[in-house]
Amino acid sequence: MDDFKTIYGQDLAIQILQSAISKKHISPAYLFSGPEGVGRKKTAKVFMQAILDKNQDKEGIRRRIDNNNHPDLLWIEPTYIIQGKSIPQKKARSESISVKSPPQIRLNQIKEIIDFLGKKPFESERSIVIIEDIERINESASNALLKTLEDTNTGLFILITQRPEKLLSTIRSRCQLVPFIRLNEKQVNKIIEKLEVVEDIDDIPRDKIRELIDFSYGSPGRYLINLQNWLSISSPLRQKLDIKLTNQIELLQLAKEITDELNIEQQIWFIDFQQNRAWIKENNSKVVKQLEELRKQLLKYVQPRLAWEVTLLEINLNH
Repeated sequence: MDDFKTIYGQDLAIQILQSAISKKHISPAYLFSGPEGVGRKKTAKVFMQAILDKNQDKEGIRRRIDNNNHPDLLWIEPTYIIQGKSIPQKKARSESISVKSPPQIRLNQIKEIIDFLGKKPFESERSIVIIEDIERINESASNALLKTLEDTNTGLFILITQRPEKLLSTIRSRCQLVPFIRLNEKQVNKIIEKLEVVEDIDDIPRDKIRELIDFSYGSPGRYLINLQNWLSISSPLRQKLDIKLTNQIELLQLAKEITDELNIEQQIWFIDFQQNRAWIKENNSKVVKQLEELRKQLLKYVQPRLAWEVTLLEINLNH
């Protein structure tokens, strides 16, 4: 269990999991709950390795888990539907595929889990299912998952979430909670120093880097996401976003550029970023609420450009 030492600042989560392993009392389902980018997925992989490693090639087990090709492990993540095809969110992000609606965990993925658990494990005592960003599950999939959790047989579930309140209470009650917390500034800086960041970071002003770190809320992984999201915005649009436009024509043009250039995930990130800025720098709760309403509109699949136009004009009127 030495690999748990590579996880920083999550003493309680590690204590719960190490105790389960040493006592050989593994629960049928765990809820890894906490902020994004603080080690939830890394911890899940270490936990899986400890369970799947039966005095076999430890490095080989780790590599197979990292590459998601272990026969007794099924990793599920939210997907987009693009031209009738299901695209995992990780692939969409890595290939910069343009999407206009948020990803979901869908009923067909729960059916895949049921089929997976219906077969005997190949190499292990149990089959393991990890569901990433479980808060993105839709209603039909949520009901199907609940029935599956009620009778896991030899299955083991790890549900990873940063919004546990979004889940059915009956799903939460069937899982052992493993809480993850934000890291303190010293821990974050220590990890960030070790991270391989993109070369374009030199093009970002130091005060912006500080703002992106502060916006990470104790999450090194979140800092990398913030950095990547900021760098994914073109330089001309970045400049417009950093100044306050008051001309209505310019605001309408800005709404067009935001929705033309940024996919829905990037738009949601930018809303979060602007909410943080409005609260920290201006203590402006009204703008925070207006942006929150915009987020709800986007998640309800309202026409994005229209939603941005209305919000930007309203914010301008209140300044």
